[in-house]
Amino acid sequence: MAGGMRWIICGMLLAVAACAGGPPDAGGPVPRDLTRPLLDAATQAMARGDAVTAATYFRSVHAREPDNAQATLGLIESLRVSGGLAEARTVAEKALAAKPDDPALLAAAGKVWLALGDAHTAVPLLEKAAAADPRDWRTRSALGIAYDRLGAWKKADRSYRAALAIAPENATVLNNFALSRAMAGNFAAARALAQRAVAAAGADLRVKQNLALIDALSGKMKEAETLTRRDLPPAVAGATIDYYRTLAAAPVPEHR
Repeated sequence: MAGGMRWIICGMLLAVAACAGGPPDAGGPVPRDLTRPLLDAATQAMARGDAVTAATYFRSVHAREPDNAQATLGLIESLRVSGGLAEARTVAEKALAAKPDDPALLAAAGKVWLALGDAHTAVPLLEKAAAADPRDWRTRSALGIAYDRLGAWKKADRSYRAALAIAPENATVLNNFALSRAMAGNFAAARALAQRAVAAAGADLRVKQNLALIDALSGKMKEAETLTRRDLPPAVAGATIDYYRTLAAAPVPEHR
């Protein structure tokens, strides 16, 4: 697949809590009796999808209690989700220096390096995390994404299958597996997986539009257009369909 299209598809892989009065000053001390309320507030902000607020709460606890595992992992995750990748990497590096074999920390750090575009660094971290916690499907799915970034299609295939063995018919894993197959040029397998992802519980608009993308890339523009016009506002749908037509006109790679 042409390099540009491969990275466009790769970017669509999906990848892995409040207090009245607003978050406290991250630079000030946090009394120990506030640790649990702050961690609860951070968790609630993450559940609402407010990773920025969650990071502020987690940072407050982490500054006072750098050995607090929940605060450390929560800070890394919330920073990664909110785009604070440089800070997330710094926190992850310091935490790994102290606990180089912690499975949850290895997984969180691997996802940060993956978000930074450094799959070479992410892969060994995620491999070690997956080996330490065989039931963690999220890490195996992230490892599949990392392998995809390196063009290691067979390893990615095995990783996604291992994730699905743990979490059958999981929409996120199926979506990532489908995009992996599309990057490898196997559009028939990609479309079948994408259809399963759309039918799975928890499938969101991104998953549905990834099916439309795969339809377009496999030459099924009518199906792609139907899905796109059904799910997106008219102006956005029109621009998206034009974009899909451009992608579909690019050279198709051999199946791998």
